[in-house]
Amino acid sequence: MKGRLAIFAAVWCGMAFGSAVAGEKGSASGPSPSLPDDYSCKVCHWKDGELWNQETPTVSESELADDIHWQVGLRCHDCHGGAPSIEDYENHRTDESFHAIASPADIPGFCGRCHSKIEYMRRYTPSARTDQETEYWTSGHGQRLKESLEEKKVDKDVATCVDCHGRHGILAVNDPRSPVYPTHVGETCARCHSDEKRMAGRTYHGRPLGHDQYEQWQQSVHGQALLKKGDLSAPTCNDCHGNHGAVPPGIDSVANACGSCHAKQAELFSEARMKHRFEEIGLPGCVTCHGNHRIVQPTDEMLGMAKSAVCSRCHSPENEQYGAPLAGGEAAAAMRKAMEDLKQQIAEAQAKLAEADRLGMEVSGPRYDLRQAVDALTNARSLIHSFSLDRVQKALKEGLDVATNVNKRAEDALREHTYRRIWLAVSLVPILLVVTLLILYIRTLPIPEPTSPHEADR
Repeated sequence: MKGRLAIFAAVWCGMAFGSAVAGEKGSASGPSPSLPDDYSCKVCHWKDGELWNQETPTVSESELADDIHWQVGLRCHDCHGGAPSIEDYENHRTDESFHAIASPADIPGFCGRCHSKIEYMRRYTPSARTDQETEYWTSGHGQRLKESLEEKKVDKDVATCVDCHGRHGILAVNDPRSPVYPTHVGETCARCHSDEKRMAGRTYHGRPLGHDQYEQWQQSVHGQALLKKGDLSAPTCNDCHGNHGAVPPGIDSVANACGSCHAKQAELFSEARMKHRFEEIGLPGCVTCHGNHRIVQPTDEMLGMAKSAVCSRCHSPENEQYGAPLAGGEAAAAMRKAMEDLKQQIAEAQAKLAEADRLGMEVSGPRYDLRQAVDALTNARSLIHSFSLDRVQKALKEGLDVATNVNKRAEDALREHTYRRIWLAVSLVPILLVVTLLILYIRTLPIPEPTSPHEADR
């Protein structure tokens, strides 16, 4: 009996750790056919049948109905091996075609038997990836699993394919119910990375991994855009860390991770002396100012030397000894002042144009031109990542010239409205005088005598 339990436990390991076979995009090929009555796996592992042992792990056809592999016609033996027919069935120890899983370290290879073969995967989708297994062993998860194998003590808490994609009932990655669909990736990673006990003592390159990343990301501008606004283009865990080859971005690569979306800012930063200075003293680029998981909405208040400004963290007298020059703080303050000047001019112009429009003046032209000033302000906010005072001030001056011109035109429109009112009032005086004189004159005219009785009656 113990031998049989071991055999069936081995079968369960194989079934429990099954992974995606049909790739990232699979389509159902109609209703899934039922398993034949003589299917060998049904003897012990099928919920719908009579089990020989109540402790035997089980699965049912209904649980597999939406499974991407099941939908394309794959069955238990396609992943786990073994003879599908009871007549040809051999026990798991003697059946050479059975793919046993002795530990989590066997899972990447188990899934990779199909997912690493381009000829096989093309049966289901021509664009299937076949590098997932290779990438996994380069990831933080794969590296830790490999280390534990070398230590001859397998780390069973390390994530493998099934921890993200599931075991049975695996859904296509583009299915909104899938645990790896963009809106669910964060919570899927959090199953492990928010578990304080599981993450205790874990490090990457000597740095503690922590367990609050998901909570911070939920409050970030990225998390809010994805979870509350439904913006599927907003980054979640795998967009920055990678999918199968997931690792925390290093000091020299964090800007590349951010730059995959924020291309202009990344290009400006890569050309700046500040980037190399950051690398020299071990600061990880973008996240030094913006944070990593809890990235807040950037604001102008981050620039300058006010207490709440990011620049003041380093470019202050008390940090000068660590190599943060005061000149950097002065440049930041100058950028902020020029930016506030432009914002004030834009606000004034908008208020004057709104008033002129309310009074019925034609201001569509100046209002359109003011967009150039707003664009210049937006451009300057990007140019801050060049850490060049001249470039930022040049962009702001272009916007300031436009805003000043629009302000003048708005004032001209208001002044013209005032002139129109004055001249209208002035012109009404002689008009009223003439009307009054005409009325008086008409009153002085004699009334003619009636010439006939009929006219007298009138």
